[in-house]
Amino acid sequence: MDWYLIPGAFALLLAVSGGATLRTGFVLPWLRHKVRRVALYGWAQLIMAGSFLLQSAGGFAGEPAAGSLLGLVSVLALLAALVLLLVAQLGSGRD
Repeated sequence: MDWYLIPGAFALLLAVSGGATLRTGFVLPWLRHKVRRVALYGWAQLIMAGSFLLQSAGGFAGEPAAGSLLGLVSVLALLAALVLLLVAQLGSGRD
């Protein structure tokens, strides 16, 4: 099985969900009571999508050092997105 397809699928799902959140303010029903800042939550989802896309692109890198660098950048982007998700849930009110 090609393991780069799994993060690619996550990237696609998160990009669609983040775009819908930013465009319409839609948040999944089981998260509506937790999310306080909708726009920040959408941006966090888009950053997570980019992180998974970088992780998937690491599988295509011909050189191992390039793949490792893409993996490191994707982990750092994922951590930044998780911090944004936390801030979006701790916010004071809806955007």
